[in-house]
Amino acid sequence: MTTDFKRVRKLPFQPSPREIADIVNQLVTYGHQDQGPQKVGVLAAVTATTYTVLDNDYFIPVDTTSNNVTITLPPKASNDGRVLKFKRITGGNNVAILDGDSTDTIDGAATLTIYQQYMGYELTCDAS
Repeated sequence: MTTDFKRVRKLPFQPSPREIADIVNQLVTYGHQDQGPQKVGVLAAVTATTYTVLDNDYFIPVDTTSNNVTITLPPKASNDGRVLKFKRITGGNNVAILDGDSTDTIDGAATLTIYQQYMGYELTCDAS
């Protein structure tokens, strides 16, 4: 059985709102010697019931206040080595569900569910 996205690590910390802002800035700012720092993958929290990861997404905060949120991962064939980070930023009874594209899997499973507030995952695509 081939794993398409591998769960690299669970991110079980509970930072304050200010720490979250600092973490987001650290995650999405990078520097290039010719261009200086640039923002990439900055995304307002996903609140819709469904969301498909875009090419420039990197860190995806998920707001489950009003409903469950299902996020579809990009296809493995064109994303080998890509790293994505997801974090559920709200509490309550709703969940965030990470769903592999089509028949793609996450550690061999079709989905990965984030149940707790401030719980997150870093996934790396292994398209082999």
